[in-house]
Amino acid sequence: MLRSFMMAVGLCVSLVACSTPNPKKTISWAYGSGSNIDSFCTTKATFYHKGEILFSYPGGGCNAGAPYKYIIDRKYYWAGGGGLPTDGAPIPDKASIEMVSFYDRKRYRIKVDLPANLAQQMRQRYQIGEHIDQRSWLYFGLAPGGYYEVLLKGDKLLVKPDLLLA
Repeated sequence: MLRSFMMAVGLCVSLVACSTPNPKKTISWAYGSGSNIDSFCTTKATFYHKGEILFSYPGGGCNAGAPYKYIIDRKYYWAGGGGLPTDGAPIPDKASIEMVSFYDRKRYRIKVDLPANLAQQMRQRYQIGEHIDQRSWLYFGLAPGGYYEVLLKGDKLLVKPDLLLA
């Protein structure tokens, strides 16, 4: 009798352990910057959460935009790279990115208030074929003349379309 009771208690404990949700406290997110037609350098990236600086890094990568053949053929898309790791950082609510446009020969500062539900958007997971993806990559794109877009892109670039945030 005691043996049956112990087995039942063990089974109940294991079922409770398996059924308890294990939500992630932090969301893994990343950022990047790029251009569609311009050569550029990202000179500073600063992210804020509730008025406090999460992190800021001076300097960064330089990159060319889309390949010249694509530009001639008018096949524009955002091309660039990723930023520094954001491991464990909370989701930002504001961002400031400084980029130098070699086409315009100007420095631009993109300041943007990010959506209040950004964390919820980043948590959303999508089944794409056999893969699971989520939009957790903030991407800052700069075009000649100072036009910019802030996109929320798929982690593995499987989720389409990208979401326009600003």
